[in-house]
Amino acid sequence: MRKRVLIWVIGFLFLSFMLGFNIETSQARKNEEELYREIERFVNVLNIVKKEYVTPVEDKKLIYGALKGMLSSLDPYSAFLEPEASKELQMETSGEFEGVGMEITLKDGIITVVSPIEDSPAWNAGVKSGDRIIEIDGKSTKGMNTWEAAQKLRGKKGTSVTISVLREHTTKIIKITLVRDVIKIKSVKSSILPENIGYIRITGFQERTGSDLETVLKEFNNQKIMALILDLRNNPGGLLNAAIDVSDMFLPKGKIIVSIQGRRPEDKKVYACQKSQLWDKPVVILINNGSASASEIVTGALRDNLNACKTLGLKTFGKGSVQNLIKLDEDGTSIKLTIAYYYTPSGVRIDGKGIEPDIKVEMGEESVEIGLPEKDIQLKKAIEEASKLFMANK
Repeated sequence: MRKRVLIWVIGFLFLSFMLGFNIETSQARKNEEELYREIERFVNVLNIVKKEYVTPVEDKKLIYGALKGMLSSLDPYSAFLEPEASKELQMETSGEFEGVGMEITLKDGIITVVSPIEDSPAWNAGVKSGDRIIEIDGKSTKGMNTWEAAQKLRGKKGTSVTISVLREHTTKIIKITLVRDVIKIKSVKSSILPENIGYIRITGFQERTGSDLETVLKEFNNQKIMALILDLRNNPGGLLNAAIDVSDMFLPKGKIIVSIQGRRPEDKKVYACQKSQLWDKPVVILINNGSASASEIVTGALRDNLNACKTLGLKTFGKGSVQNLIKLDEDGTSIKLTIAYYYTPSGVRIDGKGIEPDIKVEMGEESVEIGLPEKDIQLKKAIEEASKLFMANK
């Protein structure tokens, strides 16, 4: 009897396995057949356009257009890059390029300013984070992807470009003419504020950001600075490695900085501090809706791990995805593809949500000179909070 039951159980398990296998195989075959049908549809449309369009069209133009559409349909950050666009992306991370100086993205289908780069033509002309660019040189940006808009904004030093923007909380269209220049990004700026508080402003996360910050922090330690204000307002991000280097200087060894989760559970990658903590005194981090990507990684890492840390300002932009640049061909074409999302040490996904500050402080329109306590409401409040943190942690 026992033997018969055992045979029945084994037979049932084998049947279940085979049934599951057959269902899985059947589904895979069905998906494959559907893919072939869609590829056939694509080829049919390609042939129709080649034969029927009013003027002859190069195959390359049609294929490039299809690839751009494919990648841009995924999210605002994935893109098919022609050789020139690939070169521009590499120039940005080196810290010098020609253009108007602003980080843009596609938000709700509209080209939107993440943040103007400090001291750039866009910054000096009053372009603000959240501005929606509806025209470039009189041409509508409707249907334009980020890279197409970026290429229209880029150009030789001394040439001009006019943008029409729709600012948040207003229906008035503002026209701004920008004269392009060489954008040199000095990513780390510092000074000493009243009450012996150090001030560091990081404008972007570039190749030299980590080493430049290390130099400043060592100087502050030698000068017995009692607390620090880390200003990440209007910082659109940059290199992941630079964000990790910066976080590493503020956190004890072994603390988690950020984790990255891809499509599969096994794709999870955790970045933790590898070096000894360089700065162990109170920190107040200034953030706003122009703080994005690498800025949000640093903000999350310090806030989740440090007791003597406060964030102050406005909610960050919410750009927390990882893009991989994949080279396609020897001609320089590549794709920028979203492969994962960032998570703070406490497990919060940044993308689409942003980080709410511990202390919300609006920035009045009259207070536009960032870095001057008498004309910067948020910085003035940050000095007060830094003093309180110092006294509480003496």
